[in-house]
Amino acid sequence: MIRSTGSKDGKILGGKGATRRMFCMLGYHRADPATVWNGGIGFSRCLGCGVELVQRPGAGWTPVPRGYAVIWRPAADRPALAGHPPVGTRAFPLARLADGARRIGAAAGRTLDRFHAPTAPASRSYRYLAQRIGSARTIVLSALCDADAANDTLLLLTAMIQAERGGRVLLIDATLGGDGVSVPLGASGQPGLSEVRADDPWSAVEVMRMLPRPDMILLGAGQRPAAGRPDHIAGMLSFLADRFDHILIQQRAIMADSRNIALATRADLIWALAEEGRSPMADLHAAHEAFRANGIADVGLILTMPVHGG
Repeated sequence: MIRSTGSKDGKILGGKGATRRMFCMLGYHRADPATVWNGGIGFSRCLGCGVELVQRPGAGWTPVPRGYAVIWRPAADRPALAGHPPVGTRAFPLARLADGARRIGAAAGRTLDRFHAPTAPASRSYRYLAQRIGSARTIVLSALCDADAANDTLLLLTAMIQAERGGRVLLIDATLGGDGVSVPLGASGQPGLSEVRADDPWSAVEVMRMLPRPDMILLGAGQRPAAGRPDHIAGMLSFLADRFDHILIQQRAIMADSRNIALATRADLIWALAEEGRSPMADLHAAHEAFRANGIADVGLILTMPVHGG
């Protein structure tokens, strides 16, 4: 909850706090994108004054009517579904694959087509991965493949995590480029990561976009993706974790930009993403060494198959 301006925490709203409160007094509330949906009705709080808001189908956000109260309960973990054996997933320990590549004498130019996991429907594989995240709340997907494969994987993984675990999910496009998940989600060129201010955690919330799927929020790459500062987000992860049940962060390869390290070192779980038959084995080696050099030892690998073959 946002405290009154007389409290120390009131400063978190920045210099625009007085203006925001004035708009709230006039009835112009701004809903926190971290919305809870129940039975087609949305529940949130105003970013300016903290009042509880409700959104009915076909209507805008309004304060909760007099005589009613919102009961906020944490989302309970859903039980894991049975019948999805480990053989269905295409996730492997990155270090184990890298060591295996050295043993077979992989050189630059060779690719991951030597590693074949049993095939399975994509939804089942990613559903199993969602069950395996345990208590991890902040997950980084570090892509060693092209943007299309990375975007598809992130969206499918996000959907399965929400289906299996429930709760509010935040997607962060930290690719520092113009081809991340912001593109298929219609947020290309819109305010996002590049507009977040390090001294104001609410500046991240203000540029988030609610997606059509309930309880799914996007922090896009921003209007100037190359100027994005992942370290700003890294410094406010605890702030965001208080408002979202899961945070999925999309990045390019760990060794592609030194700015990627800030979020990777703060995440609860890291999955490198490679495309079978296309991702060079040399990139796998380089990623493994970059993670190890920054004290990140436990990294998994998701191996996808190209839609149109290798």
